[in-house]
Amino acid sequence: MAATRGTGGEVVETSPVAVDAADEFAVVDGVRLRFRRMGEGPPVVLIHGASGNLNDMTFRLGPALSRNHTVFAFDRPGHGLSGAPEGGTPLSVQASLMRQAMAQAGVRRMTVIGHSYGGSVALAWALDAPASVEALMLVSAPSQTWSGGLGLTTDLLASPITGPLIARAAPLVVTRGFVARSLDGVFAPQPAPAGYLEHLDLALVLQPATLRENALQLDALKEEIRPMVPRYAELAMPVAILHGEADTTVGIEIHSVPLAAQVPHAQFTRLPGIGHMPHQVASDEILGAMARMRRRVR
Repeated sequence: MAATRGTGGEVVETSPVAVDAADEFAVVDGVRLRFRRMGEGPPVVLIHGASGNLNDMTFRLGPALSRNHTVFAFDRPGHGLSGAPEGGTPLSVQASLMRQAMAQAGVRRMTVIGHSYGGSVALAWALDAPASVEALMLVSAPSQTWSGGLGLTTDLLASPITGPLIARAAPLVVTRGFVARSLDGVFAPQPAPAGYLEHLDLALVLQPATLRENALQLDALKEEIRPMVPRYAELAMPVAILHGEADTTVGIEIHSVPLAAQVPHAQFTRLPGIGHMPHQVASDEILGAMARMRRRVR
């Protein structure tokens, strides 16, 4: 069982979900992090987005990259079977915990790939510890501030009043059909691949502590990004940016277009007709971008 912050701030033991035989764990500053290692070759860290866990990155992208790389897919702090420090999980803290876990695994320099919210974590990692990042890939990643909020559900779950109650109730009332319909919206205009929801493991996603932590992280995201924006010119490592033009979750024009201008040496790939999940529905384009970025590293 993994220790994580509970819905009311207390430390609780999480998840009735069985640990996969391939899982490894690292303890960093008292926080236990789950990761999965696959393949051989130059090291690559995969960071999943909001409402996810390492299973998202091991559905298609991780196995594909593992043909030529040693892939490390993490449960971000507060997600899956990874714990979260009681002081909170800002982008920089999440990056630091995973970076220290990689050091424990004997890896101090690597390619970092982040999808969606995980791309924001990857950006913080590269800004805080550039010597550890050989190359950086951002997929559908929030990188700028934006107008408005993130919706009523996130607001209610992040609230100290309603959040704990809703988080406890959600596993009892949320159906598989509701989640499947929500995934259709995230993947649109592409359908979610067959078997994806089963691989993601709904029991992990709907843990009360995870639901609460996810909302708190999203609620803080915009203000955590704000001080990062003026620093993007510091990113000297090879950078690849990939974004679907049909993404309605993280808008390409709001985020990746400005980022490509702020990091002029970045290779920017627009994906026509692709929604928010390129690593699941356009993995060949990501592998191609990875190969081009690796040539720049060499």
